[in-house]
Amino acid sequence: MNVPTMLRVARLVSGLVLMAFVAGHLLNLSLGLQSLATMEAWRKTLMQPWQTRLGETLLLLSMLVHIMLGLHALAVRRTLVLSRTDWVQLLLGLATPPLLIGHILSMRVAGDLIEGFSADYGFILSVYWSLAPTFAFQQIIVVVIVWIHASLGLYSWLVLKPVWSRIKVVVLPALFLVPIVALLGFAEAGKEVLAKLATNAEWQAQIMRRAALLASVQDRLMAIQRQVVVVFAILVLIAATILALRMMRNRNRLATVSYDEGFSAAGRFGLSILEISRLNNVPHAHVCSGRGSCGTCRVRVDAGDENLSPPGERELRTLRQGLGRSQEHADVRLACQALVLKGHVSVVRLMPAYVDAAAARAPDEWTEPMSAAPGSEPILPDAAGAPA
Repeated sequence: MNVPTMLRVARLVSGLVLMAFVAGHLLNLSLGLQSLATMEAWRKTLMQPWQTRLGETLLLLSMLVHIMLGLHALAVRRTLVLSRTDWVQLLLGLATPPLLIGHILSMRVAGDLIEGFSADYGFILSVYWSLAPTFAFQQIIVVVIVWIHASLGLYSWLVLKPVWSRIKVVVLPALFLVPIVALLGFAEAGKEVLAKLATNAEWQAQIMRRAALLASVQDRLMAIQRQVVVVFAILVLIAATILALRMMRNRNRLATVSYDEGFSAAGRFGLSILEISRLNNVPHAHVCSGRGSCGTCRVRVDAGDENLSPPGERELRTLRQGLGRSQEHADVRLACQALVLKGHVSVVRLMPAYVDAAAARAPDEWTEPMSAAPGSEPILPDAAGAPA
C-alpha cells in the first residue's frame, strides 16, 4: 500500500469513527422525544464507550487525523475548480472545528478542570434553553453542519460500491431522518427542562451551582478556545498558501489537449487531463470528482502518451476494475490521474459526460465513447454523480 492510498484509508477510517460518535450522540438526543429521563438512561449505553480511555484516545486521534488530512487534501490540490458538492464539503469541513470547540471545552474539558463537575443532559439542556439560549442555536447549526459534512463523505464513498443499490433504501432515509429526529428530541427535552426549572426549586438550585462552577473556569476555557482557533487558522492559512503556490507554478508554461470532437483546451504544465477539461468547460465525466476511484473519466490516448505522467497503483487498479484484466490497454488512462507534463496530448473520452454513479458500479454497461453520446448537450456531473 503506497502513501497516497494509506492517507485515503486513514481519512476514511477517521471519518467513519467521528461519524459513529456523532450518530450515537444524535440517537441519544432523539430519545428526548420520550423524556429527559430516557435520554439520561441511554446515555451510558450510547456514549460511555467514548468516555473510556481507549474511546477518548480513538476519538481525539481520529479528530486530529481527519482535520490534518483534510487540510493536506486542500494543500495538494492543483486548482480550485470544484463541484458544488466538493465546495460544500470543503466549506463545512473548515467551519466545523471552530464551531465545535466551544461545546467540547464546556462539556468535556471543564470536567478535568473542576473536581466533581458533571455535564449530564439536564445541565446541558438547561444551559442551552435557559442560561445561555444563544448556544442552543449554535448547537443546532453545529449538528446540521457536522452531519451534512459526514453524510456527503459517506455517500460519496458508498455510491460507487456495487452494494449501494441494495443498501440505499436504508442508508438514504437514515441520513435524512437521524438529524431531524435528534433536533426534535432536543427541542422536546428542552421544553421539559424549562418546565422543570420553573417548578422544581431544588433541581434548579443544583443546576445553578454547576453553572457557577462552569462560570468560574470560563476565562480559562475561553483562553484555550482562542488558542485552538488560532492554531487551526494558522494551519488553514498554511494549507491555502501551499495551494496558491501550486496554482502559480508553471502558470506561464502551457500544454494543450485535443479531444475527440475536434476542439482543444490549454492548461499549465502539471495539471491532469480532467483538470484541463474542467478549467476550459469541456464536458467530461467525473463522478468521483477526480479521486481516481470511479473510472468514468477514462480516455484513450491517441497521441502524446510520452507527455503524460506514468500511471500509479490507484489508477491501474481502477482501470482493471473498469476494463477487466483481459481488456487492459496501454493507451487507456484515467483523465484525473494522467498529468500533462509538457507539450500536446490527443485523447478520446470513453464515457459520456452525463453518466452517473451507476457507470462506476457497472462499467460494462457504459462503453460508448463521447462522440457516440445522444445529441443533447452533455451535463457535467457533480461529485456524487448527479447532474451539476
